[in-house]
Amino acid sequence: MENVASNGPLHGIKVLDFAHVLSAPYTTMLLGDLGAEVLKVEKPGMGDGLRNSPPLQKGESSYYFCANRNKKCIAVDLKRPDGVELIKGMMGEFDVLVENFRPGVMDRLGLGYEAAKAIRPDVIYASLNAFGEHGPYRDKPGFELIVQALTGVVSVTSPEGGPPAKVQIQMVDLCGGMFLCIAILGALFHRQRTGEGQRVNTSLYEATVAMMTNLVGIALMGAKVPTGMRTRNPQLFPSQAFKTSDGHIAVVCTPDHWSRFCGALGKEEWIKHPQYGNVRWRVENYDQMEQLVEQVTITKSTEQWRQLLEAAQVACGPLNRVEDMFADPQFKALDLVTEMMHTVAGKIKILRPPFSLSQTPARVRLPPPALGEHTRQVLEEMGLSQEQIERLVDEGIVQTL
Repeated sequence: MENVASNGPLHGIKVLDFAHVLSAPYTTMLLGDLGAEVLKVEKPGMGDGLRNSPPLQKGESSYYFCANRNKKCIAVDLKRPDGVELIKGMMGEFDVLVENFRPGVMDRLGLGYEAAKAIRPDVIYASLNAFGEHGPYRDKPGFELIVQALTGVVSVTSPEGGPPAKVQIQMVDLCGGMFLCIAILGALFHRQRTGEGQRVNTSLYEATVAMMTNLVGIALMGAKVPTGMRTRNPQLFPSQAFKTSDGHIAVVCTPDHWSRFCGALGKEEWIKHPQYGNVRWRVENYDQMEQLVEQVTITKSTEQWRQLLEAAQVACGPLNRVEDMFADPQFKALDLVTEMMHTVAGKIKILRPPFSLSQTPARVRLPPPALGEHTRQVLEEMGLSQEQIERLVDEGIVQTL
C-alpha cells in the first residue's frame, strides 16, 4: 500500500502552473514541496524567461532551478487555438490553477477564472500580479526595483547622501509568492470543508506593504519613518553592523541585555549612564552612539568580538558573503543543499524545502524540469495517439524534449 504520509500533506492535489519568472513559480514550488503534483505550462522554444538567466550549466539556468523543483513541464503555445483547447482538455483534472500574467491576459486567452470554473466548479484559481486587480497601476508591469521604489523600501535601505540601494534579495517576488501560497492553502482548507472553490489573488505591491508592517505602523501613528538606516533598526540600539579592525560585526542587543553588551566592550560605566543607559535616548541619538561604540569595536578583529560577545550572551555574527555561508557550521548542520541528476544539466545542487513536518515530510521529489520534458507523457496520459502528438509537435503547438 502507498504511504501517503511520506508524499507530503498535499499529496493528491494537482496544480496547473502558468507562472513565470520568480514570484508565482515560488508559490507552486512550495506547493510541490508539500506534496502537490505540479504541472508547469511554458512557451515552446523559449520557455520561462528565467531559463536564459546566467549562470548556466549546460544551457540550464541556476535562476530557473531556484524556483522550479518538484514540478513537471509541458510546453504548449497558448496563442494557438489548438494549444488553448489542449489545456482546456486537461483543466478538469486540476484542483488549483496559478498564474501571474497582467490582469486580463488569461481572460483574453480563454483561460480566465470563469472559463476554468465552467470546466471545474470547485477550482481554486490563484493570481499574482504587480499592483492588484484595481487602481491606477492595475495594468502596469511589475518589477522588483519598481515595487521597492514605490513602497519606500529603497528610501529605508539607501545610505543618506549616497546612491539609492535596493534590497538585493528578491523580497518583492518571494514574499508575493509566499503570500499567494498561504492564500491557496486557506482556500484548499475551505474547499475541504464546504466543497466550494474560489478566486484567490494577491499582488507584489500588497505583499511588500505587508512585509513593511513595522515601518508602516510608525507612519500610521503620524511619526516619521527613518531613512538611510543601512543595517540599523529604527527602534533599537544597538542593532546594526559595527566596524572592526578587519571588517564588521552585526550586533543586536535588547534593552535587557544592555549591561552584557557594555561589559563585553569594557564600558561598564555606560550601563547606568543617564543617557546611554536609556534605550529611547540611544535610538534618538543613533549617530552619536554608533561613533562611541565603533571607537571600541575598531580595536579588535571580527572574530575576537564574536567570541567576546557570545561569551556575554549577546547576539552577534560576522557579515558573511553568500559563498562564506556554505562553510558555516550551522548551514552544514541543517543539510540545506540537495544533489540531484537533471535531465540536461547532469548533477546539480539545489536547496531543499525550508521547512519540515514530522508526519508528512516536505522533500525534493523531482529536479527542476527541462523545457517540454513531460509533454509527451502528459499527452499520452490524456489519451492522445502518437500520430496526434507528432502532428502537434510538427505544427509547433507543443514541444517535447
